[in-house]
Amino acid sequence: MDEFQQQDRDYDQGKQTNGEEDCPQTYEDFWRSSINQNDERLRDAGKDPYEPLKEPFGKHGNRLKRGLPQDDVYLCYGCAKTTSAKLECCQCLEIFRERASCAANDDWERAFFCSNDCYVNHWEEHKERHGPSTAGPTRMDSRIHEFEAAKGYGALWDSDLLKRLNFAKCVPIW
Repeated sequence: MDEFQQQDRDYDQGKQTNGEEDCPQTYEDFWRSSINQNDERLRDAGKDPYEPLKEPFGKHGNRLKRGLPQDDVYLCYGCAKTTSAKLECCQCLEIFRERASCAANDDWERAFFCSNDCYVNHWEEHKERHGPSTAGPTRMDSRIHEFEAAKGYGALWDSDLLKRLNFAKCVPIW
């Protein structure tokens, strides 16, 4: 019998081996230990693990869920006029997808615009969102996720044409 088979056998019989005294024996013990570790990491990051989650709000004060307005009223990220989800900033969409794949409870707002001209006219202000960013720890995930800046010139995704509209005037800062 090799070392790993012996460890498996000892584990099956409830024996602790090789310094595993701190290993949880049940799922409930594992879960409790994980929550305590996450709470400690949150405190180390300067956060209160028992503070209720803050509901995410967008730039114009609308409630968000997964980066979209909960009430399905889309406001132009540039001029705040009511718009549709037709024209979306490509870099913001790419950032949202990357963040959503790593940070489950992220509140990154997706950016929609009323027209190509509005996007170009508000580019200088808007492009600041495309820089490096982080998603902080939560009670369920104590890691701090870091994300690189978005690459490329400004572009809109036209969901009607299923086409990326590039704008040479929208020079990236990164």
